[in-house]
Amino acid sequence: MIDLDHAYWEQRYLQDLTGWDIGGPSTPLKEYIDQLTDKDLRILIPGGGRAWEAEYAHRQGFRNVFVIDLTELPFKDLLERCPEFPQEHLIIGDFFAHAGSYDRIIEQTFFCALDPALRPKYVDHMHTLLSPGGKVVGVLFNDTLNSDKPPFGGSRSEYLPLFTRHFQHLSLEPCYNSISPRAGRELWLSAAKEGYYVPVDCSLYDHFEAAATLKEHVRLELTDGKVQEGIIVDLFQREGAEWLRLSDGTEHRLDRIQALRRP
Repeated sequence: MIDLDHAYWEQRYLQDLTGWDIGGPSTPLKEYIDQLTDKDLRILIPGGGRAWEAEYAHRQGFRNVFVIDLTELPFKDLLERCPEFPQEHLIIGDFFAHAGSYDRIIEQTFFCALDPALRPKYVDHMHTLLSPGGKVVGVLFNDTLNSDKPPFGGSRSEYLPLFTRHFQHLSLEPCYNSISPRAGRELWLSAAKEGYYVPVDCSLYDHFEAAATLKEHVRLELTDGKVQEGIIVDLFQREGAEWLRLSDGTEHRLDRIQALRRP
């Protein structure tokens, strides 16, 4: 595997070997940005390159658009096109060393440019950077592509276990508005981080605890309209929230349970 470091990507730009650059905002991301109404959203585009999507969002009035890339070379092109783009929002450095809090993180050819061994770390860090209720959205290749150099591909079945480690609210479906060279070869990703935890009422928690102690078969009515049945085998805390685990291994955050039905 080649070393995908700062020098590698800088050479790609110097030699104009930038086949991922389509010369404008990607249609799926442009249309996603068009339906956002909160212009104060903090948006991060990692591996943003010449940052066509960042420029588009900025021109639509979004005030907090940030781009991070290993090399500053593509930022020069952005500033020539859009000199009013805030330079302090252009971050030169390693995504995995970046700290911050964002409402949206936009994925556009960054995931496929990383060594596949880094994909679990990618998902971990995306989750860390998102504010509660924030989302990572964008497109992933649904194609095998290369195994020894970028772009690295994959499939929905490979991606799902990566993202479900952190994101319960996950959509990964065929992209209907890909640009023509990528049509039928992309998945639209939307992965939402859980919002702030709201502690459940003490009396309701007592019911969870009693059902777990008595090993009763319970019926859980979830806030998303789903129903789950089983025996509560564990009550525990994770990342500042209270959870339960059923006998089939499924886990549910307590504030996502609308009702508990016991015998």
